[in-house]
Amino acid sequence: MRIIPAVDVRAGKAVRLYRGRAGEETVYADDPGAVAERFASQGADWVHVVDLDAALEVGENRVVVQDIVDRAGVQVQVGGGLRSITSIEHALGAGAARVVLGTEAVGDPLFLQECVDRFDDRVIVSVDCSEGRVRVRGWTEDAGPIDVVMGSLEWARAPRYVVTAISRDGTMGGPDLELYKVVMDLTDKPVMAAGGIGRLEDLAALAASGVEAAVVGKALYEGAFSLPQALEAVS
Repeated sequence: MRIIPAVDVRAGKAVRLYRGRAGEETVYADDPGAVAERFASQGADWVHVVDLDAALEVGENRVVVQDIVDRAGVQVQVGGGLRSITSIEHALGAGAARVVLGTEAVGDPLFLQECVDRFDDRVIVSVDCSEGRVRVRGWTEDAGPIDVVMGSLEWARAPRYVVTAISRDGTMGGPDLELYKVVMDLTDKPVMAAGGIGRLEDLAALAASGVEAAVVGKALYEGAFSLPQALEAVS
């Protein structure tokens, strides 16, 4: 299982939200590019970057995201507000190795199908879940039951998923292993897990569950464990 550290950007800074709530934000660094550089120096081969302002449709951090991609020196997957072919082309043209699509891909399977036709496995679909349902538009709107949404995404040939347990995100209270089991029963595509990771034992449990990767944020920022420790735990 791969460990992918996360860099969430809001108002130009590296932050973490609590359960996705815009009003419950902790700022960890004024220079997100330096954070990505540090993760790369510690052994990360991928970094997961989300433009929270773009996701919430209250602005964008395109220059900051570009800086992260330029400085990380490793492969970067970028998400947040990518709701058009043009925005995806810009992200990939800026050097992102993959794009993470959420709102538009979930809401319009034909759009997702076009993206897969154009960009193939450089597309990841974000499936953000709360109480058995998928949330979109920065987790502010309901998109339907997981099984129905996954059926549409599978029809559109989504090549890979990153699945976030919203109620666990930013809590370090442990991953929602049952959620990942549900999703993996609905697809044979690779699944990345996000939300709730707080201990090295959580990484071991995720590795045993069969997910492709764990996207880790707050636990690294809070020092619950180091990235080298996490990589060693799943090696």
